[in-house]
Amino acid sequence: MSQASYFSLPPLKESRLSHIFVHVGGIPRPIDKFQIIYMQSEVNYTRFFLRNGKSYLESKTLKHFNEVLGNVDFVRIHKSYLVNAKHIVTMTPDNVLLLNGEELPISRRKRRALKKDNALTKLWGN
Repeated sequence: MSQASYFSLPPLKESRLSHIFVHVGGIPRPIDKFQIIYMQSEVNYTRFFLRNGKSYLESKTLKHFNEVLGNVDFVRIHKSYLVNAKHIVTMTPDNVLLLNGEELPISRRKRRALKKDNALTKLWGN
Protein backbone atom coordinates (compact mmCIF):
# COMPACT_ATOMS: atom_id res chain seq x y z
CA MET A 1 0.00 0.00 0.00
CA SER A 2 1.50 3.30 -1.01
CA GLN A 3 1.49 6.44 1.04
CA ALA A 4 -0.93 9.14 0.12
CA SER A 5 0.75 12.02 -1.58
CA TYR A 6 -0.13 15.47 -0.33
CA PHE A 7 -0.18 18.61 -2.37
CA SER A 8 -1.08 22.16 -1.62
CA LEU A 9 -4.11 23.80 -3.10
CA PRO A 10 -3.73 27.09 -4.91
CA PRO A 11 -4.63 30.06 -2.73
CA LEU A 12 -8.21 31.20 -3.01
CA LYS A 13 -8.66 34.54 -4.64
CA GLU A 14 -10.66 37.03 -2.65
CA SER A 15 -13.97 37.30 -4.40
CA ARG A 16 -15.66 40.65 -4.23
CA LEU A 17 -19.36 40.05 -3.89
CA SER A 18 -21.22 42.41 -6.21
CA HIS A 19 -24.79 41.20 -5.80
CA ILE A 20 -27.04 40.03 -3.00
CA PHE A 21 -30.04 37.85 -3.66
CA VAL A 22 -33.30 39.03 -2.13
CA HIS A 23 -36.58 37.16 -2.39
CA VAL A 24 -39.16 39.25 -4.23
CA GLY A 25 -42.52 37.52 -4.49
CA GLY A 26 -40.86 34.26 -3.48
CA ILE A 27 -38.31 34.45 -6.30
CA PRO A 28 -34.66 35.23 -5.53
CA ARG A 29 -33.56 38.34 -7.42
CA PRO A 30 -30.04 39.78 -7.58
CA ILE A 31 -29.57 43.30 -6.25
CA ASP A 32 -26.38 45.19 -6.99
CA LYS A 33 -24.84 45.97 -3.60
CA PHE A 34 -24.03 49.52 -4.74
CA GLN A 35 -27.77 50.14 -5.18
CA ILE A 36 -28.29 49.47 -1.47
CA ILE A 37 -28.29 52.66 0.61
CA TYR A 38 -28.69 50.92 3.93
CA MET A 39 -30.18 47.90 5.65
CA GLN A 40 -32.30 47.99 8.78
CA SER A 41 -32.85 45.15 11.21
CA GLU A 42 -36.41 44.14 11.97
CA VAL A 43 -35.84 41.41 14.61
CA ASN A 44 -35.02 38.30 12.49
CA TYR A 45 -35.60 40.11 9.19
CA THR A 46 -33.63 42.73 7.27
CA ARG A 47 -35.17 45.55 5.27
CA PHE A 48 -33.15 46.78 2.28
CA PHE A 49 -33.50 50.43 1.21
CA LEU A 50 -32.41 51.01 -2.39
CA ARG A 51 -31.43 54.06 -4.43
CA ASN A 52 -34.55 53.76 -6.58
CA GLY A 53 -36.75 54.27 -3.49
CA LYS A 54 -37.85 50.65 -3.20
CA SER A 55 -37.44 48.55 -0.08
CA TYR A 56 -37.41 44.80 0.31
CA LEU A 57 -37.75 42.59 3.38
CA GLU A 58 -35.55 39.50 3.59
CA SER A 59 -35.92 36.71 6.18
CA LYS A 60 -32.30 36.80 7.30
CA THR A 61 -30.73 38.78 10.10
CA LEU A 62 -28.65 41.91 9.70
CA LYS A 63 -25.77 40.00 11.27
CA HIS A 64 -25.93 37.52 8.37
CA PHE A 65 -25.63 40.28 5.77
CA ASN A 66 -22.88 41.98 7.75
CA GLU A 67 -20.87 38.75 7.61
CA VAL A 68 -21.64 38.14 3.92
CA LEU A 69 -20.70 41.66 2.84
CA GLY A 70 -17.76 42.02 5.18
CA ASN A 71 -16.58 45.43 6.28
CA VAL A 72 -15.34 46.57 2.89
CA ASP A 73 -18.19 48.70 1.58
CA PHE A 74 -20.69 48.62 4.43
CA VAL A 75 -20.41 50.10 7.91
CA ARG A 76 -22.28 48.92 10.98
CA ILE A 77 -23.32 52.17 12.71
CA HIS A 78 -25.88 50.70 15.10
CA LYS A 79 -27.20 47.28 16.04
CA SER A 80 -30.12 48.04 13.73
CA TYR A 81 -28.33 49.66 10.77
CA LEU A 82 -25.77 48.62 8.18
CA VAL A 83 -24.93 51.50 5.82
CA ASN A 84 -23.28 51.57 2.41
CA ALA A 85 -20.23 53.80 3.04
CA LYS A 86 -20.44 55.23 -0.49
CA HIS A 87 -23.82 56.79 0.39
CA ILE A 88 -22.60 58.62 3.50
CA VAL A 89 -22.39 62.40 3.07
CA THR A 90 -21.26 63.34 6.57
CA MET A 91 -21.15 62.01 10.11
CA THR A 92 -21.57 63.60 13.51
CA PRO A 93 -21.07 61.84 16.84
CA ASP A 94 -24.81 61.09 16.88
CA ASN A 95 -25.93 60.72 13.26
CA VAL A 96 -25.02 59.74 9.73
CA LEU A 97 -26.40 61.83 6.86
CA LEU A 98 -27.00 59.85 3.67
CA LEU A 99 -27.15 60.99 0.04
CA ASN A 100 -30.92 60.49 0.00
CA GLY A 101 -31.28 63.02 2.87
CA GLU A 102 -32.03 60.50 5.61
CA GLU A 103 -30.32 60.68 8.98
CA LEU A 104 -29.61 57.49 10.87
CA PRO A 105 -28.47 57.27 14.49
CA ILE A 106 -25.00 56.11 15.52
CA SER A 107 -24.95 54.02 18.68
CA ARG A 108 -22.64 54.93 21.54
CA ARG A 109 -20.82 51.62 21.16
CA LYS A 110 -20.09 52.14 17.46
CA ARG A 111 -19.15 55.83 17.82
CA ARG A 112 -15.53 55.21 18.93
CA ALA A 113 -14.86 52.58 16.30
CA LEU A 114 -16.24 54.79 13.54
CA LYS A 115 -14.19 57.77 14.63
CA LYS A 116 -10.99 55.66 14.56
CA ASP A 117 -11.74 54.28 11.08
CA ASN A 118 -9.31 56.05 8.74
CA ALA A 119 -11.60 55.63 5.72
CA LEU A 120 -14.40 57.50 7.50
CA THR A 121 -12.50 60.26 9.31
CA LYS A 122 -12.89 62.69 6.41
CA LEU A 123 -16.68 62.39 6.81
CA TRP A 124 -16.60 63.03 10.52
CA GLY A 125 -17.98 66.48 11.30
CA ASN A 126 -16.95 68.43 14.41
